[in-house]
Amino acid sequence: MEEKRTRIPVKLPSLAFMVCLIISAGTWMLVTFSKDYKVTYDYKLVCENLPEGRKSVTVSDTVLSLTFNQKGLRYLMKPYRDKEKVVAVSVNDLIKPKNKVSVYTFTSKEMCDFLSTHNFGSELVSVTSPEVITFYLR
Repeated sequence: MEEKRTRIPVKLPSLAFMVCLIISAGTWMLVTFSKDYKVTYDYKLVCENLPEGRKSVTVSDTVLSLTFNQKGLRYLMKPYRDKEKVVAVSVNDLIKPKNKVSVYTFTSKEMCDFLSTHNFGSELVSVTSPEVITFYLR
């Protein structure tokens, strides 16, 4: 006996639907990737380049919350997609304009100015926390 196979007709989407779908996906991508976003990430603070005669540095807070102004595709760029976010600060460059003492205090504005000059550039908007960070040199 011969089996009869019945085929179920498969309807393909119409060409007009496919064109509309492609246009809407393209428009969505254009709008999404052209917006300005403010994103905040937590970075671990690592001190390097100690001044001469100093053995170690202790920091009042080792986690900085940094806010960035980004546009669309820049989210995918380094240093924003690193799983372990670390910001290395040259202590010698940071304390250079201040008097030579053992304790240095910086406001979030001063840290933002330093980090935008030495580490991140103009994308950095602000240091959200801590408000004040203190470096103790030994």
